[in-house]
Amino acid sequence: MNGWSWHSSWGRAFSGTVGAVALCAGARLGGPRSRTLWTCAVAPDLALLYGITSARTAFDPLPRHAVRPYNVLHSPGVPLVLFGAARMLASRTMAVAACGWAAHIAVDRAFGYGPRASDGSRL
Repeated sequence: MNGWSWHSSWGRAFSGTVGAVALCAGARLGGPRSRTLWTCAVAPDLALLYGITSARTAFDPLPRHAVRPYNVLHSPGVPLVLFGAARMLASRTMAVAACGWAAHIAVDRAFGYGPRASDGSRL
């Protein structure tokens, strides 16, 4: 999603706001100690674990084999699908999961971590 920029101070502030709102909404829906919320808030970084064996130092650049999973898991499409499924199934748990996932992506972008290029470097 190219419109969601983390390259400008405005984009980072927007991302931080989205992250805080998503986290608060998830805590309100599922409770502040919700396992679903916190599991989904860290789940997008599973791609980093996938690439840990061949990472040089600080995941920059990310190993090439982990770039696609990283970009997919950090796509706003994932929480959108979860929100849609939560709506269709009237599932509070799935809505909490979507909030946690969206919060992770937004906070990453607030700190300047967006999708990765095919060589693993930051865009």
